[in-house]
Amino acid sequence: MRFLWDLLTRNWTIKLTALLLAVLLWTIVKSDEPTRVPVADVPIEVALRDPGWMLASEPTPPTATVIFSGPIGEVVRLAVARPRVVVPVDEVTDSVEVRQLRTGWVQLDGDLSRTRIEDIRPGTVLLTFERLTTRLVPVTVRTQGELPPGLDLAAPIRVEPPAVRVSGPRHAIEAIDSVVTTPVELGGLRGSVVIGVAIDTTTLREVILSPAEVDVIVQVTTAAQDTALLGRPAERARSGTD
Repeated sequence: MRFLWDLLTRNWTIKLTALLLAVLLWTIVKSDEPTRVPVADVPIEVALRDPGWMLASEPTPPTATVIFSGPIGEVVRLAVARPRVVVPVDEVTDSVEVRQLRTGWVQLDGDLSRTRIEDIRPGTVLLTFERLTTRLVPVTVRTQGELPPGLDLAAPIRVEPPAVRVSGPRHAIEAIDSVVTTPVELGGLRGSVVIGVAIDTTTLREVILSPAEVDVIVQVTTAAQDTALLGRPAERARSGTD
């Protein structure tokens, strides 16, 4: 028994170091072995590049299960890599399409060069599209407050361009008769100005505006200018009488 104890404790630091090295080497070897891991609830996104159509609803199903394989050291980082399936659609041929999901559409954030995408389940996705309708609608300027004392409008407030293009699904476009700007504050004006103002989109749904900002032109005049303008015709009249 004494002999066995001496055998175990002799040069114990060297033996412990050797054991730790063996465990480390085994871990490295195991980490390089390919491992198959299914990742569920990977979101399916659509990159729609056909300008005449828009997505009518989210893809069906909205998520998929992607089977990855690779070294376990890389595979465990998949949660951080945030995988997603991005379906490219360059041209829409019908309002309802079924597309085969390809492993090459799986995108990852980060470098997982030794990880492979083995399969996607389910293998297809249902996409629903709606044609875009486009028309011009007039722009109405919305103001708030009043001009400072001594200032009056020299002309009606104008907007350039007077109409903007709205694009979207037919049911949304047909409900739009005009659009309004975000409020233009008159109280802070000190003279005539041209102000870039955004279109108010709080009540606009599913539509695209072009342009989304217009120029509001406010021309003002002072009381002194009004008096001078009123006085000039009278002076011309008197000089003609003389």
